[in-house]
Amino acid sequence: MDDPPRATSSSRDRSCEGAPGYEITLLAFSSITIHGLAFREGEQVPVTLHRSVAYPARRFTRGSRNCSELEGWDSLPPPVGKPHLELQLDKRLGAGRIGFVYSARVVGVLDRPGGVPVSNPRLGLSTELVVKLVRPTNCRSLARETWFYERLTESEGYQGAVVPLCYGFFTVPMMSTQPPSLDPLEIKPWIDKNGRHVPLDFIKAQKEFGDHLPDDSDSYHDDERTCRTDSPWYEWQPNPENPLLSVLLLERLGETYSPEIYDQDQQSRNDIVDLIDGLSTATIMHHDFKFNNIVRSRSNVVCPRHGHAHEWRVIDFDRSEKWAKTMEGDDAFFFKFCRRQYIKKSFPAHFWYAVDG
Repeated sequence: MDDPPRATSSSRDRSCEGAPGYEITLLAFSSITIHGLAFREGEQVPVTLHRSVAYPARRFTRGSRNCSELEGWDSLPPPVGKPHLELQLDKRLGAGRIGFVYSARVVGVLDRPGGVPVSNPRLGLSTELVVKLVRPTNCRSLARETWFYERLTESEGYQGAVVPLCYGFFTVPMMSTQPPSLDPLEIKPWIDKNGRHVPLDFIKAQKEFGDHLPDDSDSYHDDERTCRTDSPWYEWQPNPENPLLSVLLLERLGETYSPEIYDQDQQSRNDIVDLIDGLSTATIMHHDFKFNNIVRSRSNVVCPRHGHAHEWRVIDFDRSEKWAKTMEGDDAFFFKFCRRQYIKKSFPAHFWYAVDG
C-alpha cells in the first residue's frame, strides 16, 4: 500500500457533518507541512502530509461468544476541504517501541497547501504541538493508535480531559515528495547519531507477522464487523523502495510522571486511578500503563465523570485494547481489573519500567 486512501469530495458531508464522535480538533486540518523534518544535501525540504484513515482494533474479550455490538467500531473518514497547518519541527522529546516524539512549533494556518493564511481559524490552537513519527515499518501501529483517539471523543470529555487533544493521522509516500531525478530525502528521525538509517523493510524475524499488533491474534474477535478486514491497513507491508512517512499530531503536554511526584503528591495517585476509570468507561484497556505514559496537563478542562480537572493525561495507545460495553461480563470484569492494582499502597512494579530507545 504505497498511498493510503484519503477522503474525496464525495465524502465531505459524511466526514465533516454526520459522523458521531467527530470533534473540531479531529476535524481541524486536512493536511500539514512539516519544516525541519526532511533534508537533501544538508538543506531543509518541507514535507506535506495528508490525513489518512485509522485502523480499527478487534474486540478484546474473556470469552468466545460473538457480540452484536456493531456501531462505533469503524474508523472515521478523514476531513476534506479543511485548513492546512504549517509546522516547524523542534526538539526531540523521546523515543519508544515504534518511533519518535518531537515538539513542533505552529508556523501558520493556510486555507490549503501553498495557499493564503486563514486569519481567524475556528480552533483554539496552541503555538506548540507534538509530532509522533514512526519508523517506516510501524505505520500500521500508528494507524491503530489513531483509532483509539477517535473512540475517545472530545464531546464525551475524553480528549482534552483524560487524553491529549488529537489533530489527526497524516501520511505521505516518500516517492511522491520528490522528482525521480533527485536524490532521496533524508528524514531526520530515521537516522541515528552514527548515521545509520532505520530499517525500511521487516527484518527476518518479523517477516511472518510484520508490524505485529495485539489483536492480530485469533483470540480477538471481529464478530460480524468487516471494518478491520476491509481496511487498507489490514494487509499493509512497508515498501523499502517507497517508504511511507506517517505522523500523529497531538496536544503538547508537560512533564512525565515520576517516583518523586508519587512520593510527594498523594492526590496524583488518586488522579491516576481516576484516569484508569475514565478509560474504562470508554471500554479501553491501555495495556502499556506506566509512568512515562502519564504526562502533566497544561489545561484545566473539567472531566464530566469526576467533576474536576485532572492534572495528568494518558498517552501512547498503540498496544491498547477495547472490549464491548454490551458484553456485561467483560464490562464488569475489565472495569475492576484495570484499576485493581492501582488502589493498593503502591503501584505495580511494571508501572515504573520504561525503555527509551
